[in-house]
Amino acid sequence: MNDTEQLIKDALGKLAERTPHPGPTLNALRRKHKRQRNNIFLIATAGMAAVVVLIFAGVVASDRYAPPNPNDAAAALAPGGTGSLKYQPHWLPDGFGEALRAAHDGRTARVWVPADASPEAPHADGPRIQLASGQSYEGGTNQWQDTTVRGLKARVQVNGGTAVVEWKAQDTLFVQVQDVGDPRETAMRVADSVRADSDTNFQAPFTWRGKPADEFSGSSPSDWRAKVSAAEIEVGVTSRTPNYSGAPTTPVTARGKQGVVVDGRVVAVQEGSLWITAISYGATKPVDELVAAVNDVELASNADTGWIRKK
Repeated sequence: MNDTEQLIKDALGKLAERTPHPGPTLNALRRKHKRQRNNIFLIATAGMAAVVVLIFAGVVASDRYAPPNPNDAAAALAPGGTGSLKYQPHWLPDGFGEALRAAHDGRTARVWVPADASPEAPHADGPRIQLASGQSYEGGTNQWQDTTVRGLKARVQVNGGTAVVEWKAQDTLFVQVQDVGDPRETAMRVADSVRADSDTNFQAPFTWRGKPADEFSGSSPSDWRAKVSAAEIEVGVTSRTPNYSGAPTTPVTARGKQGVVVDGRVVAVQEGSLWITAISYGATKPVDELVAAVNDVELASNADTGWIRKK
């Protein structure tokens, strides 16, 4: 083993325990709709003349769930990897900061965890709050109960320390609260605070073969990870030094630099302060295919990480 390979292997030896297996957050985002969802409210915007106003409790509510302007790429990621996250909670328990943003096929997810939680917290057990749009909640086993969210018909279920509130505005929305105080009360309060938000964007830090990264998470603005998956390959970019201690490694050339093949199923190479990886899941992909995947990553010129672990 030469000195360069040893340096790479040593560098890769610092973060396996901090590099989680792909979590469940985007599982629902990637599922194809199995049935037509025909009960989502649609708002016609032709000529910007049609205005739908929800009135309840004597209060005009048209600005509470009004969808962002189509020009803001609210329904999908626009070229360049930027799209609106569409909705924002205006109340969260003290001490929570945003740790994950995800966007795929017009659906979005955002996760908040305690500000001092571990990097794995968005995907792990423990306190977390998730807001998702454009999808129904597909987990849980307990009976749904009827409720309302800001005058709109909703449903809620509680399963141990987890509570979920689901309702329909312009999109289907749900809030999931896990291990935070009284989960039902907290979930209802978060849901009641949700408003439309066309100003908060998902800005992917890289694109791969024309596809923006669809999940972006971190524990600080300088400690983050983003990924996109397709055809049993996960392509990622991270500011963290990966750790593959104890795994067999061999040198490989990728992006014109010396990288490493780990256990025959991972290719990793450092570019500047970032690490670019391609991981084979399921049937092991040929190393040449993983190298090609790494080569096809296009890094954003200025990744927006200022939102990480901020309320």
